[in-house]
Amino acid sequence: MANTINDIFWNKTGINKFGKMLDITGHRHKLISGNIANATTPGYAAKDIDFKSEMQKALGSGQQLAMKTTSGKHLGNTGPQSEIQVIEHGPESDDDLNGVDIDTEITNMAVNQMRYSIGARMLQKKMSFFKKVITGR
Repeated sequence: MANTINDIFWNKTGINKFGKMLDITGHRHKLISGNIANATTPGYAAKDIDFKSEMQKALGSGQQLAMKTTSGKHLGNTGPQSEIQVIEHGPESDDDLNGVDIDTEITNMAVNQMRYSIGARMLQKKMSFFKKVITGR
C-alpha cells in the first residue's frame, strides 16, 4: 500500500522531479560559489556539472540521487549509486592564473539561480494544489 501511495503521489505528480532539480541546482551552486571564491587562487581548477545530463541521469531511471557517505558507519542509499559527475577546468594556457573565468561563473550562477527558482515555484504550486485537494478549499 505504501508503495502505491508513493508511486501515485510522488512519481506520477512530478513532485520528485522538482525535488531532484533542486538537489542538482543546489549542488551546482556550491561548485560555482567555490569557483568565484577561488578566482584569484593560482592553479585552481574550476568545477562544474553538466546540468542537463545530470537531470537526465537522475530522472531517467526513476531512482533517487545517491547519498554521499563520509564514514563507514553511515548508511548508504537504498538504490543504485549515481553520484553527480564533477567536471574540472584547469588553466587554458600558461598565462592563465587558474581555470576560473569570472564572467562565465557569474553567468552560470545567474542561470542556476533561475533554474532553482523555477523548480521551487513549481514545487510550491504542486504542494499548494495538494493542500487544496486535502482541505477542500
